[in-house]
Amino acid sequence: MKKFHLSFCSLYLILLLNACGATASGLTTSKEVLLNESLPKIEKLKSISDMSNAAFEWEPLYNENISGFYLYRSSEENPEFKLVGTIKNKFQTHYVDTKLEPGTKYRYMMKSFNDQNHISEEGVIIEVTTAPRIEPVPFIQAITNLPNRIKLIWRPHPDLRVDSYRVERAKMEENNFKTLAKLKNRLNAEYIDTDMKADESFNYRVIAISFDGIESEPSETISSTSKALPSQIEGLNASMNLSNKIELNWNASNDKDFSYYKVYSTSSSLLPYSVLAKTSSNHYEDLVSGAEKSKYYKVTQVDKDGLESPMPKESVEGKTLGLPAAPSIILAQSTNDGINLEWTDNDDRASEYIIKRYGGDSPVIYKGVKEKRLKDIKALPGVEYHYEIISVDSAGLQSEPSKRVKAAE
Repeated sequence: MKKFHLSFCSLYLILLLNACGATASGLTTSKEVLLNESLPKIEKLKSISDMSNAAFEWEPLYNENISGFYLYRSSEENPEFKLVGTIKNKFQTHYVDTKLEPGTKYRYMMKSFNDQNHISEEGVIIEVTTAPRIEPVPFIQAITNLPNRIKLIWRPHPDLRVDSYRVERAKMEENNFKTLAKLKNRLNAEYIDTDMKADESFNYRVIAISFDGIESEPSETISSTSKALPSQIEGLNASMNLSNKIELNWNASNDKDFSYYKVYSTSSSLLPYSVLAKTSSNHYEDLVSGAEKSKYYKVTQVDKDGLESPMPKESVEGKTLGLPAAPSIILAQSTNDGINLEWTDNDDRASEYIIKRYGGDSPVIYKGVKEKRLKDIKALPGVEYHYEIISVDSAGLQSEPSKRVKAAE
């Protein structure tokens, strides 16, 4: 009998090499199995194990009339021995049983067999306990209040067998965790979830994975929420009584992350809004040429991370002032030294007047008249004249002409 030559170094090596080419069969064989007491029993069987593998070494039986070996296994859940490995080379003295459960006690025995499919009697029965599962990730934390994202950090796992991590996510109201990412390297202890909307919440957990694919129990489950949008702007109002402009005012933001406001406008409430201006003030003056021009406005605020408050559903209408009222002529009297004109305002907006005279060779226009009277000393005697007057406000808007009046004798 050859000297038994098991060493823990070589036994641990075969955990990784998976039995030096041995073939794992099913739990039964196709031929009828007969007990042969003359075949050698396996009386010495040594093992070494990790979390999911058990390696075995036995004494050489090179000179025996055998074809190979059967390996049997049982456990507390399945106490009956079942065939888990077939070694078809009698010169082989190592084998690895794989895909075992961590932290589990198993019982093993081996039998030799020959080419007639006879098997030996039962040999020694040994117990093998796989190493415990990797401990969960010891510490995990979420960094909250980030724009459209949540950052996870955890302490690198102290177990050097850890090869990678799996990050899982579930909706707050559910416990259906799904894989979000896989991260290689034990020291890689950060993940940023960018698949987020504003003010969205999720549960997270991290699972450590060993080099041979064994997973730890999940870490502590933590909950986190992405940064909410800035608050909606309130108190927006628009002027209706200014010439050639519309003034906007709204309540100043109290948000601590405030950066600036965005002013949107459109010429019709049925048309899309476009950005009119960006301002840090809660006041804006929109220059709009023309009388009684309407525009519609909405205002949002943007924070320092670029998040914008919800667009208001309702808009605010602003309108420029209409034309001044046309004046009324109350006197158009011919005299020896000209024609006297007097008129009256129909509102208080006029800052000056334009007088138009019709008759003679061509019309005559007097501009910049400040008072509500005029003596037309250029009018010729015996010529019929008609007059109309236009009010001009401080913004230069002109009223419609007054009713045309004939100068009386």
